[in-house]
Amino acid sequence: MSEPWSQMAPVWLDGAPLRLWRAHSDAVNRALADRFLPGPLGDVLKTDLFDEAVAEGVLGSLAPRASRLVGIDVERPICEAASARLSGIDVVEADVRRLPFADASFDTVLSNSTLDHFPRAGEIEVALAELARVLRPGGRLLVTLDNPRNPVIAVSKALPRVTLNHLWWRLGPATARAGLAPYVVGATLSPAGLHRSLVAVGLRPVASDTLVHAPRVIAVLVASRLERHASAATRARFLRALWACERLRRTPVAPVTAHFHAALAIRDGD
Repeated sequence: MSEPWSQMAPVWLDGAPLRLWRAHSDAVNRALADRFLPGPLGDVLKTDLFDEAVAEGVLGSLAPRASRLVGIDVERPICEAASARLSGIDVVEADVRRLPFADASFDTVLSNSTLDHFPRAGEIEVALAELARVLRPGGRLLVTLDNPRNPVIAVSKALPRVTLNHLWWRLGPATARAGLAPYVVGATLSPAGLHRSLVAVGLRPVASDTLVHAPRVIAVLVASRLERHASAATRARFLRALWACERLRRTPVAPVTAHFHAALAIRDGD
């Protein structure tokens, strides 16, 4: 999974990632964390530092409520970029399926769009078991995955993923210039499947949600063009329009329009 991304990460990091789209994406993820993880956070682990490597991300915004912040990523260039951008955060190069932490090390774990890049759904369950292992009793896990009910996601998952990913790597420099990150297209779980997997690893799901309701690929391409050619006022209107799309999470069409679905689970125990 990581070798092609190891080659593409420097291309993306050197390519001035799309600030306009990243501002919206980060705002949506921060709002999700604020809704699902209120109050003191204790020791926090965040998996996947791509957001923090290329933009503001989420982890830094949690600092006022956290005792300790730790971020992991499987790729060294991402770790180095995130570490350079953030202060007061421990950055560790690690695979979420094999975490280098003792049992019950964290009070809060945030895993946003990390586990949907593996080739098989079974590996998502392995990763969830690791995240459950490092949670303390009473600890909270917030996880997001690609939404398989979204038509674009459904098509990408239905296509031969090995072929699709090789094409993605070949187009990597061009897509990076357009603002599209060359991520691995992997397996995902439905909301019901994620619920079952969380229960199977000893966690208790307590809430769910959907997020990123603007048509993502189109929005990213439009954002790329606006960032290069539009006025600040036009860019601000575009961000307001993107945010308005998030109101769809409260409507019956949310299961189809959402790019991601989210779940909050608690580790019960003494």
